[in-house]
Amino acid sequence: MSYQKVEPVEKIKMQRARYAGHNTICQVLRDIYGMSADEELRLKCRIAMAMAKKMHARLKAYKEQNEDQ
Repeated sequence: MSYQKVEPVEKIKMQRARYAGHNTICQVLRDIYGMSADEELRLKCRIAMAMAKKMHARLKAYKEQNEDQ
């Protein structure tokens, strides 16, 4: 099952250091983005970040919906 295509997050969001040292999907993607000089890999990290954020929003909505029942 495939999902709709997502737009990559902005480059500035990949350079945030707010969660440095945290063990989250987004921070690991930021770390990979920062270590790489390969633009194709960096684009894949930005797309994966957008997908992770979209997944988080859907899981949060699902949780809220099921708490009401």
